[in-house]
Amino acid sequence: MKHILFIFLFIGLANSGQAQITVDRNIIDLSAGARRADINVSNTGKNTETVDISLFAIIDPGLDSEQRHSPENPRELGVLATPRQFTLAQGQSRKVRISFLKTATVKDGIYRMRVTPRSESSGNSKPAGTAVSIAIAYELLLILRPPKPDARLLAHRDQKSLTVNNPGNSNVMLFDGKQCNKLGEACQQLAGKRIYSGAGHVFALPYPDTPVRFMLDDGSNTRGVEY
Repeated sequence: MKHILFIFLFIGLANSGQAQITVDRNIIDLSAGARRADINVSNTGKNTETVDISLFAIIDPGLDSEQRHSPENPRELGVLATPRQFTLAQGQSRKVRISFLKTATVKDGIYRMRVTPRSESSGNSKPAGTAVSIAIAYELLLILRPPKPDARLLAHRDQKSLTVNNPGNSNVMLFDGKQCNKLGEACQQLAGKRIYSGAGHVFALPYPDTPVRFMLDDGSNTRGVEY
């Protein structure tokens, strides 16, 4: 029996030499006026791969109550990907079109798209029952911004932590975080975090009384911020 081990990755965070299927984008971030986007899926391996596309609406993103919703009806889901299944031989690529069927009116529409390969290789030198195939399944983040996005953060700072909350209706990405000591040395990196509408995050700080700097991306521009 051939066992298949699936490893789910948020692409952009990891890259594996074992990956057979690659995707050219990890985030689709569209303004309210846009309804479609394309990604390219490529087979960089030696085997023919069948690719399955799955879509999920994210309810309450970034909150403890976060859930995934995946109805069969694309109109109920709010997003459609075509094609949903296809086969790629070695070196082949295929365009997948993502179409948003609903308009985000109050706050961001947040979705995940999973790209899962299934190898079509035949023949294996290992004895039956011992073969293990590792498949890398990628997940993309899909964002549809509302007509009047309000992407902003409220921050509270104490000696040990930085707390940020998003009271707006659109998500903000904080990345390239850094804090240094009073001499501007021994700088420590802070992990990036996407702060969704109505959600927040607490960053633990290495130093009690020096500035914390991030790059902030609100979907329309990127700038530096300091807390």
